[in-house]
Amino acid sequence: RSSSTSSHADDGGLLRPSKSRRAREYIRSLPFKKKVPFRTLFPKTSDLALDLLEKLLAFNPVKRITVEEALKHPYLEPYHDPDDEPTAPPIPEEFFDFDKHKDTLSKEQLKQLIYQEIMR
Repeated sequence: RSSSTSSHADDGGLLRPSKSRRAREYIRSLPFKKKVPFRTLFPKTSDLALDLLEKLLAFNPVKRITVEEALKHPYLEPYHDPDDEPTAPPIPEEFFDFDKHKDTLSKEQLKQLIYQEIMR
């Protein structure tokens, strides 16, 4: 396990109030795990690859890099082509507030929404 769990005293925005109550409770229930450096897990990997991995897998989503930032990372420079990388507006955060919708959708409606999303 490389990403460490949050220090509850200083969560850096990880547990901000807009997140679901159940998610906050779950994260707080996790035992603290010391982070294992990626260099230990992947000793033969380049520094640039490890840097990208570190930034992509940041435990705190506030500190995690965006897709656009990842595509501009030096490790991916040979593959970066801004003319061939479509972008889209960010998904509103409330879209992921599943607790808000859980009582308004039937199981069949939820299955249909999942199917529609997969087929897009």
